[in-house]
This record gives sequence, C-alpha cells and structure tokens, in this order.
Amino acid sequence: MLELEVQSALVGAFVTVAVLTNTLLRRRRQRTDALFAVLCVLLVLWFLTNFLRGTFGSDIWLRVELALASLIPATMLRVFAELVPLQMTQSRFIGAVYPLAVIMAVASLSPLGRLPPIQATVAVYIGLAILFMSRLMTVSDDVVKGTVEYARRRYLAIGASVVTILAILGETSFLQGSATAVGHLSVMLYIFFLSQVILRERLLDLNEFIGRMVVLGILAVLFAAISALLISLGNTTSTRLFGALVGVIILLTLYEPLKVRLESRAMELFFQKRHRFLQNLDDLRRRMQHGVLDPDTMSRIVADAMYDSRRCTHVAVYLLEPHGNGFELHAFRGPEPEPRVNAIHQPALWQAINQNRAPILAEQIARDDEALAEGPKRDLLHALRAVSADVLLPFVSGETVLGFVAVRDDRSAESVSTTELAGLMMIAETAATVIWNSRLAERLRERERLAAIGSMAAGLAHEIRNPLGAIKGAAEYLDPASLRDADESEFLQVIIEETDRLNSVVSQFLDYARPFRANLQPTDINQVVQKTAKLVEAQRGLAPVSLDLDEDIPLIQADGEQLRQVILNLVLNGLEASKGHPMPVHIQTRHLEARGLVELRVTDRGCGIPAEDLDRVFIPFFTTKQQGTGLGLAVCQRIIHNHGGSIYPESRVGEGTAFVVQLPLQPRELVSTTGSFRPSHALNPLPRLDPVRSR
Repeated sequence: MLELEVQSALVGAFVTVAVLTNTLLRRRRQRTDALFAVLCVLLVLWFLTNFLRGTFGSDIWLRVELALASLIPATMLRVFAELVPLQMTQSRFIGAVYPLAVIMAVASLSPLGRLPPIQATVAVYIGLAILFMSRLMTVSDDVVKGTVEYARRRYLAIGASVVTILAILGETSFLQGSATAVGHLSVMLYIFFLSQVILRERLLDLNEFIGRMVVLGILAVLFAAISALLISLGNTTSTRLFGALVGVIILLTLYEPLKVRLESRAMELFFQKRHRFLQNLDDLRRRMQHGVLDPDTMSRIVADAMYDSRRCTHVAVYLLEPHGNGFELHAFRGPEPEPRVNAIHQPALWQAINQNRAPILAEQIARDDEALAEGPKRDLLHALRAVSADVLLPFVSGETVLGFVAVRDDRSAESVSTTELAGLMMIAETAATVIWNSRLAERLRERERLAAIGSMAAGLAHEIRNPLGAIKGAAEYLDPASLRDADESEFLQVIIEETDRLNSVVSQFLDYARPFRANLQPTDINQVVQKTAKLVEAQRGLAPVSLDLDEDIPLIQADGEQLRQVILNLVLNGLEASKGHPMPVHIQTRHLEARGLVELRVTDRGCGIPAEDLDRVFIPFFTTKQQGTGLGLAVCQRIIHNHGGSIYPESRVGEGTAFVVQLPLQPRELVSTTGSFRPSHALNPLPRLDPVRSR
C-alpha cells in the first residue's frame, strides 16, 4: 500500500492537471494562460517525480525533482508579472532569476546533484527566490498601503511564501510523511487559488477564496461518500465498477444544482451584505423589465433601490442629452454630484465612457500611483470622484452610450466583487433597454400624430383654400384702390393681406405633413450659408448677417435647397428678434472632426427664449411672435432630423439665442418622421459676435 506522501504526490499531479484543464476550457487563450500552463506542467512533473522517488527510491528522481523545482520561481515570476502590473526597480534580481534557474537545474541533474550541499543550495535558492519575489509584490511603487489592492496582493504573496516553506520542509529527511503530504496539499490549494485569480482576472479576497474552498470541500466529501457507499455494496469487481459508474452519473446530475445552492449559502455566510445587495439588484432588474418605460422614472427607481440597499452611500444616474453633447444628472442619492458631464469640462471621463463603453473602476485607475501625479489618469480619477463613482457603468445600446450610473461607498475602501459587478452590469443593460424602448415609443407616438396631421391637412387644403380663393378674388374684384372711402379701401386691403397670410399658414402646414423627400448629394455648407446671406441682403437691402465660416469643412451628403430653407428660416427669425441691433445675426460653421460632424450655429441678439419655452419651440403651432404660425421651426427640425442630424436652442433671456445645427459627414438612412427628442435645457453662454475669425 502506498505511503501517505506518495499518495499525496500522485493526487497532486491529478489535481493540478484538473485545475489547468478547467482554466484552459473556460478562457480564451491569452498570454497569462500560457504562462500558467507552463507553471502547472512543471508542478505536475514535480509531483510525478516525487511520486516516483517515493515509489522506487532512486537517487535520479530526487535530482530531477530538484531540477524541476529550481525552474518554478522563474515561471511564477512571469505569472505574477502578468497578474499584477509590477513596477519593480530591482531589475537585477529579476534578470538574475532566469540564469540562476538554469544553473541550478543543470547542477541538480549533473553528478554534483548527489552531494547534500548542492541539494541544500538548490533548496535555499528556491525558498529565497520565492520569498523575495513575494516581498517585491507588496513593496512595489504601483500599490498604496491600506488599499484593497494592497491587501489582496498580500494574500497572494503570503500564500506563495507559506506554500514554499511547507513544501521545502516536507522534503527534508526528518519531517517526511505527514509533513510532506501537508506540503503537497498546500501546493494544490495555492494552484487552485491562482487559477481562480486568472479566471476572474482580478485578485481575490481571502474570505472569498475560503468560501469557494468550503463549497468545493463539501461537494468533494458528499460525492466521495456517495461513491464509497455504492462501491461498498458490490462484492465482485463488476458490481463495484457498476457502483462507480452509477456514482459518476449521480455526481454529474447533482453537481451543478448543488454547486449553485452551496455558493448561494456560502455567499450568505461569508458575504451577507453583498448577498443582500445582489438580491436587491435582481429585484430592481425585474421591476425595470415590467412596466417602466419613462427614463426619468427609471432613474429614480435605480437610485432609490441602490441607495436603500445600504451597499452604496452615493448613487447618481446620468442620461444622454437629446443633442448628444453631454450627460445630464437625472437622479441621485447622497451628496449632490456634478450636474453635467461633457467633453469640455470632463474630457478624460467623456472619452473613457464613449470609447471603452465598459465599466470603469476607480480602484483600477488608482493602482498606477506614479501616473496619478499628472496626466489623463489623474484627471479621470478626479472626474469619477466628481460624479460620486467608485464604479461607473455605462448604458450601452449598439455603439451609443445612452447614460451611466455611478456608485460609491465611502465607508469602505473595499471594491465591488466580481458577482456584484456582474449584477450592476445587468442593471446597466436593462436601463439601456428601457431608454431605447422609451425613444422607440416616443417615435411611434410622433408617427401617429403626424399621420393624424396628414389626414387633417388633406381635408383642410380643400375646405379652407377654396373659400379663401373666393374671398380674395372678391376683394380684389372690388379693387381697394378704386374706392373713394379710405376706410372701405383699408378694410378691403386687410381682407386681402389676411387671406394671403392664412393661405401661407395652410401651405406651411401641408409642407410639414407632406412625406419627406430629399435629393442628397455632396454639399458645401459654407456655400449654402453664403448664398442664403446674399438672398437676405437682397431682400432687406443691407447686410444684416455676419459670417464666421470654417474653410476646412468637408462636403456633406445633404439636400442643399432644404438646408437653405432651414438657414433662411433661422436667420429671418433672428432678424425679427434682433430689431435695432447693428449686427443682429451671426452665422458660424465649424468641423467637429473628432465626432464626424459639421456644426452650424445661427446666433441672434434678441430678447432670448425663457427656459420653460425651450422644450416647446419645435412643437407645431407654438410661437412667441404675434404674427408667427409656429410651423417654421417644426419644419426646420424635421429637415435636420431626416438628414440624420440634430438641432437645438441655446438661450439666455436678455442676451439672445443660438440655434445649433449638427449634421453628420457620412450619409445616414433617412427617417420619415420628425425628431422625437426634446431640446436641451442647457443655458450655455452665447458666442461673441465678432466678425473676425477666432481660429
């Protein structure tokens, strides 16, 4: 019968192969996986040579065992360097490990390997190399003492040191037997711990690992008992094999549900606060999936649920503004964060959210202490603090980020676990779905409204235009100029003018309801602006428009005639609002290269638009002018949105208004409705009306 240390060596080889296979099957092949595989292969060979030495007692197996063990520190150093972004200044040690490993391996395999001093030297090298390597992980410049990252590195480093000491002591002649088996068991446990770190791509807490080991131990004991019971029922070899087969079937059948149930119980035992938080997240996700369609309501529900879970002291929900220039705060709990995030005031955060479209963890950013002294990482960390975020999760739909939720717990430096992060990501995915469905529903309502307007417009064209034509014809037949009575002549003239105005309203109404058609072709927007300005000058007899045109703007796919209609409408509105100003309207164009857009800004120096009216300026028939129809801006919005662009106002009462039009460089699929997103409430400062180019 095999001795305990021999059995433990053989079991260690099987366990290491199982751990390696599990890691490679559950992950895509990466550099870390390859290095971990090399380490596991070395350990398997080390276990097997230990088994062979204990079985046959030959001196050659001891020398091979020492040679394999001398290669382990160098391999572990490569694995640790992949897991932890070490910035070690002790490059001499790192550079010396590899040649020393080769020298020790050759010395062990040579005839000198029989000598006890050489064997002791190899053992001392292995122990000192791993101990010093473990020390380097905790004194590296890239980690700060007291942080969660530092504590997790200590677990990894102390574990490596303890395992090395136990393994070396177990190989000494006076401590063999149970001590050797303990050393083998510690190596098995540590390699399993290392595999969990690699699978989750982050360092683990000690209690998290203990919880997983408890689950694994309970499953092992349970299935061992089942197998032993079934095998013991047989009296012959065939019946025992049949019992073993039945045991395997039972194991495969019960493994998954038992594993899930035990992990849940272990989570409750070791992570009670996290377990409650995950339950709250699951309940929140179900609430969001059933009946929540309004993004504002969704934001409040998310903020309330996360804050009430007591896992967070700060929660903030930001949603993308209608024109896409920033994220606006819609709901928060705890101290009030920044009200708005955009590319101007928080460029590092804006870029990280829109380019990565993945969770952002302040803990990961803070790891590089040297980079925080200056540069974008420092700015990103400050921006995360400004929006109350230890963890920021974007709401991603396709290639668009529709908003994000920021979560922080200032009572503890402990970061969110992998399971908590997965739960938060599910909330973010559900929130993105709610926002997208809300926009689709709003577009559907807009289509239904337009269909009703179209049907009504067709009837209005016949029911109103025919009587209008008769009224105008009768008034013109009476000829106001031929009447001697001045009052009668004036009344007839009023009839004719008001008939013309009402006919114009009907015509605009029909234009708005008519299906959209456009002749898209390469268009120079600067040329369209210049022609429109000349047309206004010809009509008014003066030059009331100042231009600031970006000469580097590329051609865009657009209908030039429809863009001219938009610009003319905006300019005429600005001129009417800015009566008496020496330079009432200013037109600026610029190329937003980073976003693939062309921007047109028409600014007036009128009285401005009150904040409560900014949402309504594009609603048909809403107007603040005494003689306005309320259809001009609605038509403009329809044209711009059907070009794949956006239009929104920026206004300050008493200072003026700027209408901003943004058009994509690349053609997009046309839509058949007006835009369904509300204009921004942002009261941004107006640009200075200076005809001199600022570029």
